[in-house]
Amino acid sequence: MNRHEFIEELKRKLRKLPYDEVKEAIDYYEGYFDDAGIENEQTVLTELGSPSAVASQIIASFAIKETEAEDSGKKNWRSSWMVILALFASPVAVPLLIAVAAVAISLIIALSAVVFSFFAAGVALSAGGFVSAVAGFLVIFQSVPTTMLYLGLGLMILGMGAAITIATIKLSKKCFGWLTKFIGGFIIKWSKKRGKTSLDTFEKGEN
Repeated sequence: MNRHEFIEELKRKLRKLPYDEVKEAIDYYEGYFDDAGIENEQTVLTELGSPSAVASQIIASFAIKETEAEDSGKKNWRSSWMVILALFASPVAVPLLIAVAAVAISLIIALSAVVFSFFAAGVALSAGGFVSAVAGFLVIFQSVPTTMLYLGLGLMILGMGAAITIATIKLSKKCFGWLTKFIGGFIIKWSKKRGKTSLDTFEKGEN
C-alpha cells in the first residue's frame, strides 16, 4: 500500500461522516505524510496501521464527541448507530465483529423499543387527560360536580402522561449516550491493539 491508496481507502471508510469531519481528517493525514517526506512514506504507513483501524477510531471518537456535545435523545440514538458503522469499518476479525455487532444492534433495537413504548404510553395518557378535561368543560352547564370530576381526572392523567414522556426522553438520552461511549470505547481500544494508529496525535492536532 502507498500513500494514495491509504488516503483513498480512508476516505471510503469515512464517507458516512459529515463532509467537514472527513475533510479535516484527510487534510491531517495528508499533512502527516507531507511532514514525513516521500522517503519516509513506508515508515509512516507502518506507523499509522491500516486505514480501517484509523477510520474506525475516528468514527467512534466522532460518535462519542457528538453524544457529549448534543442535548438530544434523537441525536444520541443516531450516535449509537454511528458506532455500529465504526465496528464495520474496523479490522476486527470477522467472527468477533459479527458477535459484537449483533450484541450492539440487539441492545440498540431493544432500547429503542422500550423508549418508544414508554413514549407512546406517555403521549396516550396526555391525550386521554386532555380529552377528559375538554369533556368536563362540555358538561359544565349540566353538572358542575361532573365537570370538576372530569377536569380533575383529566389534569391528573395529563400530568402523569407529561411526566412519563419527559422522563422517557431524558432517560433515553442518557442510555443511548452510555451505549455509544461503551461501544465506542471498546472500538478505540481494540483498534489500537490491532496496530499502531495515530488517533491521539490526530486529536491533538485538532486542538
